Amino acid sequence: MPPSRSTPRPPERSGARLLDPPVRPTAANPAGSIETLVDNNRLLRAAFDTRIGDLKLWELVAATRREVLTVAAEYTQSYRDADRPADVADWIARPIVMGGHQPDLFHPGVWLKNAALDAYARAVSGTALNLVVDTDRCVHAGVGVPVGTPREAHLEDVPFDAPAPEMAWEERPILDRDLFASFGSRASALLAPLEPQPILRRWWPLAVERAAECHRLGLALAQARHALEERFGWETLEVPVSELVRLPTVMVFTGWLLAHGRQFHEAYNAALAGYRRMHRVRGRGRPMADLALRVESPGEEPWFEVPWWMWSRDDPRRRRVFATVGDSGTLTLSDLETVRVELPISPDTSPARWVDALSRLEEHAIRLRPRAIVTTMLARLMISDVFVHGIGGAAYDQLTDAIVRQLTGCDPPRHAVVSGTLRLPVDDRFPELAAADPAADLAAVQRLLRDLEFHPERHLEPLERQSEEVREMIRRKRHWIDTHPTVTLSRRRCHEIRAVNAGLQPHVEALRCAALDRIAPLAMSRRARDVLRSRAHPWCFFPEKTLRSFLLLETD
Repeated sequence: MPPSRSTPRPPERSGARLLDPPVRPTAANPAGSIETLVDNNRLLRAAFDTRIGDLKLWELVAATRREVLTVAAEYTQSYRDADRPADVADWIARPIVMGGHQPDLFHPGVWLKNAALDAYARAVSGTALNLVVDTDRCVHAGVGVPVGTPREAHLEDVPFDAPAPEMAWEERPILDRDLFASFGSRASALLAPLEPQPILRRWWPLAVERAAECHRLGLALAQARHALEERFGWETLEVPVSELVRLPTVMVFTGWLLAHGRQFHEAYNAALAGYRRMHRVRGRGRPMADLALRVESPGEEPWFEVPWWMWSRDDPRRRRVFATVGDSGTLTLSDLETVRVELPISPDTSPARWVDALSRLEEHAIRLRPRAIVTTMLARLMISDVFVHGIGGAAYDQLTDAIVRQLTGCDPPRHAVVSGTLRLPVDDRFPELAAADPAADLAAVQRLLRDLEFHPERHLEPLERQSEEVREMIRRKRHWIDTHPTVTLSRRRCHEIRAVNAGLQPHVEALRCAALDRIAPLAMSRRARDVLRSRAHPWCFFPEKTLRSFLLLETD
């Protein structure tokens, strides 16, 4: 894996933002801006000589951009105003700046990406497009609301819908409309001691309104948030990934990857191995597990895992996808549990047959959905001029870069990185938070306990005030410490030092007990501080004025 830029860290200070590249050139980096990145990425894409079916890459890119922009405009216009230029050719030719995230209640640092999409697109006279990643799983329909004091703060779980089995957001309905409708008032009441005017109070009715129209939990949250962005003046389009993958041009790209599924499988695992070597990662499951090989029967072709998810309408649990190629060249996909489908997808079949086969999967209510790496590969290669990642996405997309290089022999377009930190104003409510550092105090207590175990003599009264017994033990320990640990003496030397340490323990017992008594309160204070000062609280917990100041960026 070739060297790549280091993964940035989120800003520590509340209100701080990270934009790489900046919207406009700065004195510190006069050559760096979104416009420069767009120009460089277009040159990189022009160097691709890859053919997908009977099309050159640039031909499929132009067709994909047309379909995606058209569908995104139609989807967005179904619930808010969105411009759709009359000159479609010019619209397609203009830069597309793209990002994406799951449709949950994410923190302000994630929402900053959406603000950056708008700012970047304005700077290059392009289009901002956000992917609603509704193909990710909905694990829990609720959020933790911080309550309490710096000594005992904790997260109170507040559900916005009834529990349901884990499934993709695109399949997740709203089960309890009364519970959903009351979430805004319930969460705001708990939050009031820390933040009495969260934007949640006036925004949640918009989510309830959207829920009555779209009947899907994730889309209700995403559409309500996007409608609020319109009031902020952001001119962005959105489209769910579940809609994106149904487009014929996207199915062509999917078919091409599946037709080269074995090479894709090998490139994926090779990229993971290279990432682990570069970052000195030892665990085989980090940053994600290798794609697996399975053999059902001896002598048969193995099943190789491909980076998609599969499920059916009757059983919406997301499951891994395995593929195998038969003697006739037919590709078989299966979750190796209940679903198995044969598709006429191979390098020798036409893209029209790929599209027909994948369309029939949808008609039979079988979902084939890309994992994160395939989604961003599609966005970066086939649609956008710049894809905007957060911190986590920027880290794993080093794998995407390596996979693209191995499959095509070309360097992929580079991505932007945007993140930020916004914390609740708890320091004003609890001034002691700014001065206290329970984590440092807890570490100091733990160091003290270790020192009491291995160096108890450091914590006794001066030697002349000790009993003769204690002075003798200390002299014996110093003697053995000063003794060179030869082969014959090293074992005895160790035992003698340990024996002295054990003998001195009764003399430091009071100190040990006092230190132990501090651990539980300090650990509780540390957890409480982490809860109150976390950067992960949902954006809707903050007041509108604070959010506007954080999100407006250089477009102010």
